[in-house]
Amino acid sequence: MKVFKPKFKYKGKLKLCQHWYIGFTDNRLKRRRLPAFTNKRATEKVAEKIGDLLSGQVDQKWLEQLPAKMRDKLIEFGLINSKRLSNHLGKPLTDHLIDFHRGLTAGGCSQQYAEQVKERIGFIFAACGFRTWTDIDANMVLTFLDDLRTKNGIGQRSFNYYLKACKRFCRWMIKERRASAPNPLDHLSYIKQTEFRNKRRALTLDEQFKLLEATEAAPARFNLTGHERALVYCLALQAGLRAGEIRSLTVSAFDFAKGTVTVQAGFTKNKEKAIMDLKQSTAAEFKTLLAGKLPNMKVFAMPTSTARMIRKDLAAAKIPYKTEDGQVDFHSLRHSFITNLARQGVHPKDAQVLARHSTITLTMDYYTHVKRESLRKIIEAQPDLSKRKKKTG
Repeated sequence: MKVFKPKFKYKGKLKLCQHWYIGFTDNRLKRRRLPAFTNKRATEKVAEKIGDLLSGQVDQKWLEQLPAKMRDKLIEFGLINSKRLSNHLGKPLTDHLIDFHRGLTAGGCSQQYAEQVKERIGFIFAACGFRTWTDIDANMVLTFLDDLRTKNGIGQRSFNYYLKACKRFCRWMIKERRASAPNPLDHLSYIKQTEFRNKRRALTLDEQFKLLEATEAAPARFNLTGHERALVYCLALQAGLRAGEIRSLTVSAFDFAKGTVTVQAGFTKNKEKAIMDLKQSTAAEFKTLLAGKLPNMKVFAMPTSTARMIRKDLAAAKIPYKTEDGQVDFHSLRHSFITNLARQGVHPKDAQVLARHSTITLTMDYYTHVKRESLRKIIEAQPDLSKRKKKTG
């Protein structure tokens, strides 16, 4: 590696160039000459960085700050050997985000979810003033999110959602070779969630019967008869199906010979096909409902907002929407399903499989609601130690 000023002839006299040049031999043993700066020290710094490039170390921030002509020369020499990286150097984060959003939807994520993730990332990056990849600063992201918590009052869950979205984007950038490692946000940790702002509660067994009976007797609402809505609630209470999964069901999803219902991979949370067993009595009700219908027909014309639907039926059943234990929404029916398993004494591992959860912690900590009365019965069932012999005198 050599820094020098070449000479040239002008009117018969030898003169020195104003610019310094860097001379080096690349990894293919080819001699290269790179025009640099008029400042020798600045040129020497470029020479040091070229030495790093030759040894396989890529400083993307330095490459983005390098004058375009010099960067193009390094690409031409083959020192920046990733075509993807060289094509994306200096590209605005907003452009990357558009591609990231397209990748999410192409990978099976819903349009709504992909848009939500994109908006979260765009909000953080714009607020922190990040324009290109090398602008991303972990400490700025962390302090901004902390300010959102203390000043704007976002919860711990929202904090983690924002951070998760940003970290996912950074991993995608490196995986797609649009950026060089390391991941600037990789070392940031999520905060432990200890608060639950909209805490859900599971329905008691008595409340589950009341809801189904009142719904059966209720008039048609939200494109569904009372009987149809009751069957929707049954699928959530007895098989743990989510609202979107029930909405996706067609007649062919039901196998009455085997007594199962199948949700296709594109509609489950983990993007894996799910086959759930049905109680015989529930399967019989669906067999009657679907008799004579074409296989590709949707089973239910479910509304987008299931929250409004269930609140109407809760009111008809005289079940309070919110108590000190939490509120009841459609997803509370899934909570009730998993809590019913615990009440039956189902082994936690079996409950995890039936709930289709990735970890047993999720099943036990977030979805199993144990009533105070149940705990009292457990305590009362303990041996009576008050009957021990007591020392007298």
